[in-house]
Amino acid sequence: MPNMNNDSANIKTSQMGDDEEIAHPFFTHMGIPEAVGTYSLRTSALLTKPMDSKSKGDFAFPLETGITKFVGLHIRNYRFLDNTHTEIMFQFAVIRSKDDMSGFSPIIEFEIPTKKGVSRINSLIGFSTAIVRSRFVFNQVIHYNPREDMVDGSVAFVYKVRKGVFVVVESLAEKMKNEKAIINLLGGVKIKLSKNLILGIGYQHPITNNKEFLSQYIFQPDMEWKRQ
Repeated sequence: MPNMNNDSANIKTSQMGDDEEIAHPFFTHMGIPEAVGTYSLRTSALLTKPMDSKSKGDFAFPLETGITKFVGLHIRNYRFLDNTHTEIMFQFAVIRSKDDMSGFSPIIEFEIPTKKGVSRINSLIGFSTAIVRSRFVFNQVIHYNPREDMVDGSVAFVYKVRKGVFVVVESLAEKMKNEKAIINLLGGVKIKLSKNLILGIGYQHPITNNKEFLSQYIFQPDMEWKRQ
């Protein structure tokens, strides 16, 4: 989650201590870049129930960091064993609030092949936004693939229930040309175990007739550290 300047990632202003940090969402990336020297890695174990077969495991890994105060780097793959590409995304914070916590960021993304027999690199564009307060964070992102005329995006709301305990609600959607939209709803809880580690447990379920899977369970260690 963005440590956007002056250690503001994972939702921390200069007046807040570590106890006030708010957890990342499960899959929605932050609306503006992390601070330079701050790294956020969410490794997820996934158990997915497909449409026509037994449940199977997979894993995900979004890594986020700041290159400069206004440019962020994201490397991610949300279903590594199934996906043919891994995403490398650059995020540009063109609008930021006075406390550097909220803002608007255009995005350019490259999908790099990670499977044999796949050679095409896809280019996507989009934007993301963040609204940050002392007890909650709202993030939104939209990606558009011009080659396939496909749009995907998500919104996430994270609320601090009490010290070290967070409730997460996300909605993830995609729309292919000439197909009905797919929309999933995700809910979960994250608990802070130490200064650098938050553990999350979540469940994702389709809410539209068009769907990729029947259900998905998520177990996610959320780690953040800073370069000295």
